[in-house]
Amino acid sequence: MDFTNLLITVLLLLSPLKYKSDVATASDDEDFFKTCSSHRCSKHGPEIRYPFRLSTQSPSCGAPGMQLSCSGQDTILDHPVLGSCKVTMIYYRHAIMNAIPLVDSSPHCLLHKFISVNQSTAVYRPHTLKAASLVGCSRDSIDTNQYNSIVGPTSCLSLANNASQFWYLAYPYAYMSILPLGCTIVSKDIPMPYSYDKNGPNFGISIFTETAKRVISTGETVFTWYSSNVTSICQQCEHEGRRCGFSSQRDQAFCQHHSMSLSQV
Repeated sequence: MDFTNLLITVLLLLSPLKYKSDVATASDDEDFFKTCSSHRCSKHGPEIRYPFRLSTQSPSCGAPGMQLSCSGQDTILDHPVLGSCKVTMIYYRHAIMNAIPLVDSSPHCLLHKFISVNQSTAVYRPHTLKAASLVGCSRDSIDTNQYNSIVGPTSCLSLANNASQFWYLAYPYAYMSILPLGCTIVSKDIPMPYSYDKNGPNFGISIFTETAKRVISTGETVFTWYSSNVTSICQQCEHEGRRCGFSSQRDQAFCQHHSMSLSQV
């Protein structure tokens, strides 16, 4: 038997084995979605699906450090730095989460935590792609009716000398030359919660104004997440309209074989 015929014979013998392996893998993948089904804490709450898991599910249903729980109708993230946070939105396609910290060491100035604590963890980090500027003034001297790109004020203590200040949030593209005397930029990296539609993020002046009011009154913030062998694959799955799962055998995320209608929040 020449080499070509030998090679063909070997391939024919291996083909059934390869077919059985593919069928077994597809079956295992589908088992993941039966075992690790998606959940919501309330009818209109964010959907909890891989890479997140509900605390009542097996640890294999979510990526490490990405456990959520239900408290009544609220979806709760136990953030390693900020403590318990109420999750308001999850944008799986963009790996973005909006959340409101429920415990705050500075209840009279919710903006303090954005500049006094490093919120980055092994999984989560503040999303500052379109961050607002934090402006501190010695008196309430900015007419926010005249400048719609600036929202506030809220009364806070200066981190430099503990003196009382008025703090404002300024639109990322606002001209800081309009600031009156006695006002300085405290930070340029205040994360602003996102909203998305099919065209991408919404971030005009009117949306900024409403979002900044929420940040000042509730401390709402935004995180992005990263988990090796998971995040980039899952984002690709979401873009293709397919759910993401994880194979412990292959030690990586995978896309469900058939597409389905996925909620983005």
